[in-house]
Amino acid sequence: MTRLQKTILIFCILKASLFSAPEEAFIELEMKGQKNEFYRVLIDDETEEIYIGVAEFIDFTKIDGLRFDRKRRRIKGVLDAEKEVDIRIPQSTSIELDDDIFIKLKDLQQYFYIPNYQWDDERYILTLFPDFKTPREYSLELNNQRTRLAVAKKEEALEEGGEYIFNKKQLLSPGMVKFIYSNTDIEKNDYSFDIDYGTELLYGEFEVTQKIYPKSELDYIRLRYKEVFGEYYLTFGDFYLESDSIFDAERNLRGVSFSKNEYYGIRVDNRTVIEGEAQNASLVELYRNGSLDDFEIPTGNRFRFIPLNMSSLDSYTIKIYYRDGRVEVKDIYVLGNQNILNKGENDFVIQGGRGNDEKKNQYLAKYKYGLTENLTTTIGTSFLENRDSIKYEVLEGGLAYRFGLEKYPTLISGTLLEELNSESQGFKGVLEQKLPWDSNLIVRYEDYNKEISDRLRKDYSYNIDLSKSFRRFTSSIGYFNNTYEDENLYQIYLNLDYNISRNFRMSLSNEYYEYSSTDEISSNGYGTQIKLNYNGIRGVAAILEGKINYQEDKVADDEIKLSLVKSPSESGFFKNVDTTLEVGHSREKGGFFEIRFTYLFDNNIYIEFPDIKTDNKETIIGARVEKTVYLGNPLLPINNNNVTDGWVEGKVFVDENANGVMDENETVYEGAEVTTSGGTGTAKETGKYIIGNIGAGELHTIDINRESIDPMLIQGKEMIKYKGAVSSGVKVDIPLVPVSMISGYIHSDMTVEERRYDGLIANLDVVLKKGDEEIKRSVTEIDGYYFFEDILPGEYIVEIIPNSRRYKGEFDKKDLKVKVKSGREGDYYEDNNFLVKSIELIEDEILEDVVEKEEGLKSEDVI
Repeated sequence: MTRLQKTILIFCILKASLFSAPEEAFIELEMKGQKNEFYRVLIDDETEEIYIGVAEFIDFTKIDGLRFDRKRRRIKGVLDAEKEVDIRIPQSTSIELDDDIFIKLKDLQQYFYIPNYQWDDERYILTLFPDFKTPREYSLELNNQRTRLAVAKKEEALEEGGEYIFNKKQLLSPGMVKFIYSNTDIEKNDYSFDIDYGTELLYGEFEVTQKIYPKSELDYIRLRYKEVFGEYYLTFGDFYLESDSIFDAERNLRGVSFSKNEYYGIRVDNRTVIEGEAQNASLVELYRNGSLDDFEIPTGNRFRFIPLNMSSLDSYTIKIYYRDGRVEVKDIYVLGNQNILNKGENDFVIQGGRGNDEKKNQYLAKYKYGLTENLTTTIGTSFLENRDSIKYEVLEGGLAYRFGLEKYPTLISGTLLEELNSESQGFKGVLEQKLPWDSNLIVRYEDYNKEISDRLRKDYSYNIDLSKSFRRFTSSIGYFNNTYEDENLYQIYLNLDYNISRNFRMSLSNEYYEYSSTDEISSNGYGTQIKLNYNGIRGVAAILEGKINYQEDKVADDEIKLSLVKSPSESGFFKNVDTTLEVGHSREKGGFFEIRFTYLFDNNIYIEFPDIKTDNKETIIGARVEKTVYLGNPLLPINNNNVTDGWVEGKVFVDENANGVMDENETVYEGAEVTTSGGTGTAKETGKYIIGNIGAGELHTIDINRESIDPMLIQGKEMIKYKGAVSSGVKVDIPLVPVSMISGYIHSDMTVEERRYDGLIANLDVVLKKGDEEIKRSVTEIDGYYFFEDILPGEYIVEIIPNSRRYKGEFDKKDLKVKVKSGREGDYYEDNNFLVKSIELIEDEILEDVVEKEEGLKSEDVI
């Protein structure tokens, strides 16, 4: 080969290598909220391969646990608490350029645990989805935790210190009255008129419902004190008896009750019965372990659920939807479940009254005390009477003791029942053992005295239940046996739960029973029930369920039905409408169909129409209309349906001097949207707003919707809390304080190298302080611009905090002072600038020492 040919060949090789080299480009890089809109990469035009600089990427992530030794081409350290890296970069797949090593995007994915990414080649946006937790995520979690703690402390301080707005207690307030017209069958004109009245009476919450026509009758009456005795309710009037399930005494009483349990359930054999009253409720939903289990439209203000038992550890909650749109959530206390109190803690219940239906007198009293952290004692007495006038006069005493391993404890309890009339005894015992693999074993045993045994047809009974949870799956298998003289009944059951998603749950129940006696009477049967529950968006809930039961291998009954409900939502076209629908078929009813629409209008009128019920026999159409007025001002525009609820009202004004009080020279603000637990209201021309449906005796928070006011105004008080009044209003004035904006630039003169300037600015925080306290923190934009919004009047310090690990900048100053003045309107405080005088590449000696200790080598070029 001639010299000319060699020269031409070398030239071609050089030309090819030069022209095929990746070129510098600037893209927008984003990773879990971290963003750099002017991030430098290399892109190969022919292959469209993207190369990322290792040092610049580590600088971008702000991960302190990573070390990069450029000379040895080594990356070592931790990405987060779980993932480590130790990589040597091969020369064949990388490019060295400007104090950095650029690697291919696919290698970046491998080295830094980034399984997925998204590249927009039109807008030049690269989004990374790493499999590690970034420093920004840790910081956000910490800040959110601090914010929650701060808010909780503020709320606690407000509650404990009484620093919330409330009305003084009254002997008697004007109260609210509701007029009710109901027609259960329009064709037959089966109508009635009722009156519901609520007020604050003798410093308590009083409510009475009176039937007017076609017959006059006192339907409901209650005077309740919720806070005078801590957690306990003192009730005069209607309440529920907290009696053991072995006594068939009437539970709906009128008398006196002193208890902390407003709603409760009882255990009957291997099932739980949950019942109670919900005045003026349109719907009651039952939740088991946080998932929807069932819902019911209260009949005569009463509800009753019999859920499947998956475990005695199941927790139950009811959500009550009232006709005025208010929603209330209550925990359920299940009688019969074991309860260990803390040392020195006590709990008691005292109740006495007369049954509303059967007019029998019922009395009971129980007291529990925590002797130690693991030992609780119970004493009590009951004087009860059933519908057949059989009386139960019983003394009881019991102990509950917890022992065993901390991770797998054993809980055992026993109660002795002494019948005073016959001097016979009964006994109840429960053993609960927590087992490995999220399993629980429950053994219940009951032995009855002569009178109770004959009435219940039980000499003794026992129930063994084993439950297990596994992620979304829960199962329970059990055996129940009941023996009476020569009769024997046993049941075997298997219950399964599967949480398909956050909104869907499927339940399956299977049960087999067999009954036998010495007189050769025997029977057996089995049944299956399946339910699919949905609890979704915009107040929609649905249950699809089917069941079939066999007796002696023949179908005894079956049913399939779909139940659907839509509760009123805060927004949307049908926000004031709720609907209930039930359609199905059963042997008893044939085909059946029920649908009901309810409307809640802003002028405080509640309409329920049509209410249609149909089956194979007949179709019934009903209707209901309710109107509530405040007797102190019948024209007051509040939207209450529950007569013991109150309202909140007040003015929205501009608080120029930020003292929290409306002074003579300050003016009201029109159009502000006020939000609280009862709904929303808008300030009129006078600045006044009013919102109803405020639960009495409860603490509420009130806020201004920021989007409804001028951007240069904010709510003057960070947190405003008030307590709802019984059938009365609470006055809460809301100040709006003018706020200002502070902005500026971090810029450089022409002597600073652009690449280093961009690297420095991309990792620079700007902090706003008031004294030594940090108020806000901002990150500069691509051009060095920063800003702080919603700044109240006062004197502030703006401080810059460079945090780049690659570049060190020299600035004309580290901080500057800004004085924000007060006034009717906020202002813009601009040109609070910082000048970058020079930038140097950091040669970090600390990192060199780390590498030397690890490898016993010297390094002269570590970043």
